[in-house]
Amino acid sequence: MPKFTLNEQELEAQPGQTIIQAAMDHGLEIPHYCYHPDLPIDGNCRMCLVDVEKIPKLTPACATVVSEGMVVRSHTDRVKEAVRGVLEFLLINHPVDCPVCDQAGECRLQDYYMVYGLHTSDIPLESKVRKRKVIDLGPMVVLDQERCVLCSRCVRFCDHVTGTGELQFFGRGDHVAIGTFEDRPIENPYSGNVVDICPVGALTSRDFRFKCRVWFLNSADSVCAGCSTGCNARIDHRDETIFRLIPRRNAEVNLSWMCDEGRLTFHELNKGERAIVPMTKGADGAQSRVSWEVAAREIDSRLRQTGGDAVLGFASASLTNEALFSMKRYLESLGASKFEFRLDGEDRKATEREDEILRRLDKRPNSTGAVKLGFADGGMQSIDDAIRAAKAGQVRAAIVTYIKPLVVRDSQREAESRIAELVRSLEYSVVLATHKADWHSAASAVIPIAAWSEEQGTYTNHEGRVQMANRAVHPPGEARPAWQVFAMLAGASPSATAPVSAWRSASQVFDEISASVPGFKGMRFEHTRLPGALPRD
Repeated sequence: MPKFTLNEQELEAQPGQTIIQAAMDHGLEIPHYCYHPDLPIDGNCRMCLVDVEKIPKLTPACATVVSEGMVVRSHTDRVKEAVRGVLEFLLINHPVDCPVCDQAGECRLQDYYMVYGLHTSDIPLESKVRKRKVIDLGPMVVLDQERCVLCSRCVRFCDHVTGTGELQFFGRGDHVAIGTFEDRPIENPYSGNVVDICPVGALTSRDFRFKCRVWFLNSADSVCAGCSTGCNARIDHRDETIFRLIPRRNAEVNLSWMCDEGRLTFHELNKGERAIVPMTKGADGAQSRVSWEVAAREIDSRLRQTGGDAVLGFASASLTNEALFSMKRYLESLGASKFEFRLDGEDRKATEREDEILRRLDKRPNSTGAVKLGFADGGMQSIDDAIRAAKAGQVRAAIVTYIKPLVVRDSQREAESRIAELVRSLEYSVVLATHKADWHSAASAVIPIAAWSEEQGTYTNHEGRVQMANRAVHPPGEARPAWQVFAMLAGASPSATAPVSAWRSASQVFDEISASVPGFKGMRFEHTRLPGALPRD
């Protein structure tokens, strides 16, 4: 662990770390464009020049390895003059179109100019080199060549991460520009990442372009619910509307990347009509709106009358760990012992890769959590077993939770019809859902619950890492987090089940999980923040 001094502050570095990496580990920023922690070092932008004692020339911090006793300064007059010169070269041909640039507010060129520049350019606008603008590069990316600072991040991403090599440099001298051969689209399934890593407004998102200025957005740290990888993500939202989903760096899970399907999953929440009020069937067989209190008393009473052995809990692997645990705890208080969640071999597919980068075959975020919480221990192997038990009269009542996956594959398209068949085969069924469906009319009760991004909770990814997802927007109407629904059902019983009925937050539920479930032993709710908690041996 070599020690070195940066701006009169003694720091410790990991062996083999460069100056810029060690500085970042200690929360100190050295200006840069081409450097990225998850891409090969290129050293072309010269923004990260620093003054190293006993080295006569300024040296790039991204390419200089820390050595014991090294003395580094990044704020000397010589460094400031060099950085200002680099900025001037970058601005020579850069269009001054910040008011209409979609990157304004999170542009490195804009930010660094305000810190290191603040000078008047001597280059008249009419002398600037003009390049092509608004080039369509496929469903995710729009290119503006004039704004590019030639940092090569996007080129290195396509070369070294996806291995598809679409983006390249073309031209010579001050007419060099990035692009694709014959403007062919970038169609690899991770193309949106080139927008995230672009430090200026050269590559912008077709989906987010001109939707909202970034300084109006609020952010919530979350986890992508598109598959069992559990990529760390940030939800940017405003006025109960989600505008974009972008990756958060987690070196243990997804580095700085996420797939295009994952970053667009939030659009699925707006497809279809949401379930917003509790509905129960009356004596005439028609569903009608009821209050939460009436629904809870009626559901709890009917399930207790049916008897535990004839009651099934069929969960969704899209539920949080807190929802799954509270569902099982409540049903166990009724004497139920039959539990299931598998629609398409999720427990097996959770660890199977769809590609060599991030995507997994299981398109549910919490299949591993469902297994660890005992939803594969009820003597069944899949929903087919549950349907057979219902048709044979072995199961007469059930709580069924169905949340449509945010990413759908052909093998999963029949899942909803199987769920509908299960509901129709039961004497009494309670369906917890985020969206309305035609087959809900067969249910005895339909309860609205919060969807992903509308509640705080945790998910367990394919490797058993437990990660927190925070609420970004509020659920519509009277929908509530699923764990809260089961706490209410427990409280509706004449002999309220403690501690289920006493839970008031997701963190309280998680504390109970940690205390009672072996796969979560010793975890604390705060441990599930980045990088997430792994089970102890």
